[in-house]
Amino acid sequence: MISRKCGAGARAFTLIEILLVLALIGVMVGLVVGNAGAFIEGSKYEPPGRVLKKSVVDCLYLSSENKRVAYLSYHEENATFLISDASGGVLESHGIFEGAKVDTKRDKDDNPKVTFRSIGPLAGPAGGSTVFDEDILIIKRVPFHFGASIPFEAEIELKGESENETYAFDPFSGYHLKKLEKD
Repeated sequence: MISRKCGAGARAFTLIEILLVLALIGVMVGLVVGNAGAFIEGSKYEPPGRVLKKSVVDCLYLSSENKRVAYLSYHEENATFLISDASGGVLESHGIFEGAKVDTKRDKDDNPKVTFRSIGPLAGPAGGSTVFDEDILIIKRVPFHFGASIPFEAEIELKGESENETYAFDPFSGYHLKKLEKD
């Protein structure tokens, strides 16, 4: 065995060790830079529930600001919530894939499905159910009159998810009502 002695126990890295470390750092940088485009493109997706909440508050604001009826609807073809006036003119739009490239290979069948449902008047001894059928309560667009809406909920069906998300909204503030859990 060949043993090298350096003065006072000092050791140094060999040229091969330094080149090996530099090569590993280069490989790691290449992996990060190669996937940076995917990270940026993925960040342009916003969860449908968050976009819905933002759209409801905007629709409530626009109806009270303009002192006119505003309507909230959802277009599944391009996964966009539209706020329109009584004549059909678009006041605002909120897309789920708003910042995503147009040429991405996203299948339109993968867009979430949103169903708006008005909440019928409650009846019965405890006031816990409505006498209207669920099919009658489904609406295409939600009207907002001068800062208030009808009581409604929205159900979001995501492709590939086993459970749908349901959001109920306060008709006056537009904020999402969280259900209280019983102990």
